[in-house]
Amino acid sequence: MSSLLNIEEFFDLSQNQYDFKKDIIIIAGPTCVGKSMLGMKLAKKINGVLVNADSVQVYEDIKLLSARPTEEDMRQVPHFLYGYVKPQVNYSIADWLQQLTEVLEKLEKIRKTAILVGGSGLYLNAVINGLAPIPKLRDEIKLKSLLKLNEIGFDNFKKYNLKIDPQFVSKNQDKHRLLRSYGVFLQTKKNMSYWHTKPRKGAIKKNIYSFLINLDRNLIYKRCEFRFDHMLENGAIEEVKKLYNSNIDRTLPIAKSLGVKWLLSYLDKNISFEEAISLSKRDTRRYVKRQITWFSNNFIPYKSINMK
Repeated sequence: MSSLLNIEEFFDLSQNQYDFKKDIIIIAGPTCVGKSMLGMKLAKKINGVLVNADSVQVYEDIKLLSARPTEEDMRQVPHFLYGYVKPQVNYSIADWLQQLTEVLEKLEKIRKTAILVGGSGLYLNAVINGLAPIPKLRDEIKLKSLLKLNEIGFDNFKKYNLKIDPQFVSKNQDKHRLLRSYGVFLQTKKNMSYWHTKPRKGAIKKNIYSFLINLDRNLIYKRCEFRFDHMLENGAIEEVKKLYNSNIDRTLPIAKSLGVKWLLSYLDKNISFEEAISLSKRDTRRYVKRQITWFSNNFIPYKSINMK
């Protein structure tokens, strides 16, 4: 896999030149299958850059636990959209898609080909198909939504949202999604389910070459467990302590991410360190399974690459 010959075969370099203006490459697949390594090798071969398409690697304070590229990686090949979002921000797919659009404009000016690397299916789906045209909420609407939640309490707020949009709320019951659901209805007089029936907008207008990286599931599990142990040995708990000491809102995406959730629970003294490790590894296995299912059902690659 390390040879240039393999990279040429994997990514069909003999037949595709990958024009920096017209084309974009996606390297997708479950966590821990070697997407970033392949992306690095390809970037060096085609004068490309890596662009993050992982929903956790956008956050700046969990470099280890998100398996973000190392400083050495970033010196070898330019990287974009990694580690630039504050942990307190409830960062959305729409935010990322807007940032991606701006990055792609910059890359055209410097004549670099974009290689998107990630396993977040909803991010990749937004690139290919766009997003529902839900209007951006005004600040006063966000404030009214929060005041309503604080006034009637979470349980009643959820019931209220359930009446507004049973279809959406049946699958989205965390605080931030409920606040968004209520805010959208408050501002537009239409619920989230209505907006999701509208034609999508914002898809990237380029030729998209999607490569799906496959690996035996049991081998992925072993790699993930080894990687998590390595993260802990190299100071991952200190990353989580920083979030813990900042009194991070536990409903934010970063606080619910793999590893972070159960290490926070350990710091809360709700579980032992051993339990935190075991539960984190269990959740990672479940996440891998969901990723594999999503890619099988929702992703049509230009080419699948089976790793060993």
